[in-house]
Amino acid sequence: MEKMTYKEYNNALKTVGISYLGKFDTSAKLALNGKAGVITYCLYLAPWKLASGDGLNINVCPSGKNCAPFCLNASGHNKSDILARGVEGSRINRARIKKTRLFYTDRVLFMRMLCYELEKTRAYAENRNMDFSVRLNCTSDLSPLAFVLNGKNILDMYPDVQFYDYTKVPARLDIPSMYKNYDLTFSFDGYNIDTCIDALRKGINIAVVFESQVPPIAWNGYPVIDMTKSDLRYKDAKGGFVGYLEYHRVASDYKSGKYIRPNTPFVVKEDDPYITYAFKTPKSTEIGE
Repeated sequence: MEKMTYKEYNNALKTVGISYLGKFDTSAKLALNGKAGVITYCLYLAPWKLASGDGLNINVCPSGKNCAPFCLNASGHNKSDILARGVEGSRINRARIKKTRLFYTDRVLFMRMLCYELEKTRAYAENRNMDFSVRLNCTSDLSPLAFVLNGKNILDMYPDVQFYDYTKVPARLDIPSMYKNYDLTFSFDGYNIDTCIDALRKGINIAVVFESQVPPIAWNGYPVIDMTKSDLRYKDAKGGFVGYLEYHRVASDYKSGKYIRPNTPFVVKEDDPYITYAFKTPKSTEIGE
């Protein structure tokens, strides 16, 4: 199949009713990638089951039940949009729903548009002597092997491009061993601690959202690294590190205009007994001890 032309791409945008499929520097954290010399093409879909409806049963986050209420989809610019117009009225949500439904109803068109944008963004990076990477799941948790065109998945199509994601699906952890251009970080959701500890023991890094504004030095006996300086997870030290992430307030945290602190194990509390701070004595080294 021939590459999509500029005219075909613009006609597709009009047909779907969106301005673009993916982009780069669409969040403050991803913008930090640019300051580190990397242009990252990122794709934001409608998370969890938000795109379901009109006869479609969609779930782009198969292990997202525990983190869906706190998804970053409802933070940033979209938080204001949701608070002003509601979940269904949010213009950002409506656009992400259209993109997500396109992925399920016309994979060929979706992939042709994705490849067009990916290659255009890569050329943009090359023209500025910057590195290039791709994150397909900014607000979703789909396997990269599902992004298929002409019988080839996206990782096979672009073997020289660095792809990376976070996931809460344990079965995905085998993919990086099959594709050297794919980096994966496992995510803690408040309830999957056993799987997280297992991943750490195998040398796989995990991402954890902490309430503390100061990164601890260890959690459950494993060293903590700061993942807030950029989103370039493939550049992190490897070997079983806990990644420190900050909690970003989402639209559902506000009641009558007032912020209500979420009570959820998804966010590790500041006084968690398994945290080791540089200035405190640890109470334990690992869950289960």
